[in-house]
Amino acid sequence: MSKNKLLYGAKIAHLTGSGKTQYNNRGQSIRFAKRLHQLGYRVQHWKNISNRHVGVVVEDWQQQGLAVSTIKAYLSSVRQMCRAYGNETIHKNNSEFGVGKRCYITTQSKAVPEIVYRAVLDQLLSGSERFQRIGRQLTVMRKLGLRHEEARKINPETALLSDGRIYISAGTKGGRDRILHTPSQEQIEAVKALTPFIGKHGNSWPDSVSESSWEKYVYKIISRMGLCIKTCGASLHGLRHAYAQARYRELTNLAAPCLYPSPSDYREAAYQQHGKDWRNTHDQAINILAHELGHNRGEVTTTYLGTIHG
Repeated sequence: MSKNKLLYGAKIAHLTGSGKTQYNNRGQSIRFAKRLHQLGYRVQHWKNISNRHVGVVVEDWQQQGLAVSTIKAYLSSVRQMCRAYGNETIHKNNSEFGVGKRCYITTQSKAVPEIVYRAVLDQLLSGSERFQRIGRQLTVMRKLGLRHEEARKINPETALLSDGRIYISAGTKGGRDRILHTPSQEQIEAVKALTPFIGKHGNSWPDSVSESSWEKYVYKIISRMGLCIKTCGASLHGLRHAYAQARYRELTNLAAPCLYPSPSDYREAAYQQHGKDWRNTHDQAINILAHELGHNRGEVTTTYLGTIHG
């Protein structure tokens, strides 16, 4: 396993500012370094961090829905760390990384390509017991639109309700539980398939490892298999994007707006498909997806599907 030397560099760097400022900059730089490593980039020194590396991590943060203020704080810390090692090349303007506005309207798909998902899943499910655990977690991410934390914490015993619904509670963002009221049999089977891997703590990572260690291991394995921004243009979170786009097509018989050359091209296709009712169809689909993903309407539009305006 390749060691992440950026972490060591961040820990010993000579930073300026108050003790609290140094503590924050060091911690946020370590967070950046860990994420960059998980995304498949093996940079070994802060002097070699480029705007491309920063942009990749920022894009991943945006996909995860991190607040603009949080991303700005992280960027400031990364710049400070790079400067500590004589690297003055990082853009000083946050807008160069697409940061600054209060929302991010996606203009291109961030979904994991289906061919990549299938290839990685085949390798995982035909591999070791640990690989199979990862495969089952990825399956519920893709089939139910779960975040990875939700996927590794969902327990079939509590999630599969007696009336056929699926209850999602563990690991949800902001502690907001949600219920899938009319799940497909495929979704139910995806949750059931986690049963052999549920441990004594009610989750599907091995009892012998910590949650954070398991998360790092998952990113390492799937990156090696080609599921990372560097290789396929999408991160693990892109499975959630893939679910949203596939579900939108199922609900509207249309591709997601971000998959059209422009919003006007989407509106033309929507009108041809649904006539004057196209906007109602779109709005109903957004409402359904907002509930299924545990988001609000605006987040679904800007982060996962793209805008219909413009």
